[in-house]
Amino acid sequence: MLRAAILVLCLSYMLAGHIQAQPPDMPLQATSQVLLLAEDGQYRLAPYVYYLPEQDKAIDIDDLVKISDTLPWQKNLKTEVNLGFNNHAYWLKISTVNHYPFNSEWALEIAYPSLDLVEAYFYDKNNHLDAAYFAGDQLDVDNKIINHPHIIFPLLLPAGEAYTLYLRVQTQGAMQVPLTLWQWEEFNFQTLVHFLMQGFFYGMALLMALYNSVVWFAEKKAIYLYYVAYILCLTLFQSCLNGLGFHFIWPENPQLNNLIIPSSIALILASISYFISDFFNAEVTIPKLHWLLKISAYFYSVLAIACLFLPYSIAVELMTTLASLTIALVIFLTIYMLKIRHPSSLYFFLSWLVLIFGAVLLAGNKFGFVPINIFSEYGLQVGAGLEMMILSLALADQLNSAQQGKISAQQDSLALAHQVNKERDKALAMELENYQLEKENSQQLEQLVNERTQELEQAMESLSTAHDKLKTISITDALTQLYNRYYFNEHWRIEHKRAYREKSHLSLIMLDLDHFKQVNDHHGHPAGDMCLKELASCILQHAARDSDIVCRYGGEEFIIILPGTDQEGAIAVAQAIRQQVAALKLVWQGQNITLTASLGVSSLIPKNSLNKDQQIMINQADQAMYQAKTQGRNQVILFSETPNISE
Repeated sequence: MLRAAILVLCLSYMLAGHIQAQPPDMPLQATSQVLLLAEDGQYRLAPYVYYLPEQDKAIDIDDLVKISDTLPWQKNLKTEVNLGFNNHAYWLKISTVNHYPFNSEWALEIAYPSLDLVEAYFYDKNNHLDAAYFAGDQLDVDNKIINHPHIIFPLLLPAGEAYTLYLRVQTQGAMQVPLTLWQWEEFNFQTLVHFLMQGFFYGMALLMALYNSVVWFAEKKAIYLYYVAYILCLTLFQSCLNGLGFHFIWPENPQLNNLIIPSSIALILASISYFISDFFNAEVTIPKLHWLLKISAYFYSVLAIACLFLPYSIAVELMTTLASLTIALVIFLTIYMLKIRHPSSLYFFLSWLVLIFGAVLLAGNKFGFVPINIFSEYGLQVGAGLEMMILSLALADQLNSAQQGKISAQQDSLALAHQVNKERDKALAMELENYQLEKENSQQLEQLVNERTQELEQAMESLSTAHDKLKTISITDALTQLYNRYYFNEHWRIEHKRAYREKSHLSLIMLDLDHFKQVNDHHGHPAGDMCLKELASCILQHAARDSDIVCRYGGEEFIIILPGTDQEGAIAVAQAIRQQVAALKLVWQGQNITLTASLGVSSLIPKNSLNKDQQIMINQADQAMYQAKTQGRNQVILFSETPNISE
């Protein structure tokens, strides 16, 4: 899951720095290749660049110009100027002639703002200095020539005039100098497109971070927090590479760029190690991998702090190497998970695929295999945005699967309870049948032996008592001593039909304790049982009429039938219960326990006695209760077609 973002962003911007542009023994160029400007809106300057390394001693620009023809300039043979990691500066030389008489104003862009210092000198054909500029990420934004995240120099190239550009570049990181010469109109349009695509990427990144933060607050699962950390660190890393962070966020602290880049890579690796472990549930499926990723996360977290004190060149090369090792591990893991058909492996693979596709477009653009257009220029960032979205979908799918598993388990429990009730009814029916048979036999034998009759009568009395106890047990919840769901189902139909016949109001209140699982998790199930008993006592105090029926519906859910009660009365009862529950001061083993409840109310005058209409009121009360849950809990909601909150 380190993503091709690390593959491209780290390797393209850093690993590429290990590759020298040409062998050191390249023959000198006899003549310089001259760039002839025409009507094209942009020119990639890499084919026209000649470079010269500064060795032990710095070369003054005046001395350089005087002896330029005698120096061992080397021609750049790559599609971009990439001179690797070097401790010394480089001089670049470009010769140009403007053959386009209608345009003399041009813009020179260096699309790699991480260079520490860039000096630019423009000389005419007589070797007279026409302009000199200074730029780089070690200079304040206020000192920039052009207010742009990239390094931009304005050029005035009169038609027919020959000019030579000398650039002195010095940096602690990769010596990459992607040079482009633009007509101003084309450059302005390209800048607009650039910021639109940056807006898409950063907007998508922040949106995904916000979405997963909300899910984390709701579910309290660490995997969402790790994913948010990954998105934010990757966004911070990207903002350093494209200059937006330095330009807009820390313009007065240019040294931050060199600190943030290696540290952000370390934080990306740390967060991604945690994420992978939770994403594939490695602690259960692959324990050895879980420990490897856990140790890696600790190591990268410490390394993120260490990078703040290491020299930039060492920190960057170290993190690039570690990123490469992590990429290899993730590729192996992806193949393995596909092989064992892990449920989330397809999402994981697709997130790689879209980002690598964008990376291939960008690489093809840089090496000249793919045409230069909006797709090849910004394919990586579009792929990164889609990758974030696909992984968010993967997390949502995992969450949905977990919820479906809970629902299935609840349905199985309900089915089992229903089957138990059916068996209990059968046993009761058989006992009643046996009772009838024994009674008939006793009447037939009464005339024969009075003593036997008396014994049988005593047996019948005992059986009757057992029957009454069994009947009471079958309709009573053992914990709260309230009626159970079986009793509710039977008497709800009776009360509904009675209200229909009498054309009277009938109200239903459904109650559920808020965050009750946390009580069981933190204090234990005996504490939860105590809370349920106290809650039952609270409810009975306010639903105290003989006609009121209070039942435990299941778990921490309770349901109250209020015959002859309109919606105002039902809301008053519900509010009284809610307030008393919130006021409870419960103590378990020296620890205070505070409870709140969410209540849903349904009230109407039944229009018919069909079972369908009976179920409608139950569904309405249930929907109102869950609306109370989603709107903040600890409140009473009356069911309505439009949301309606009753304080």
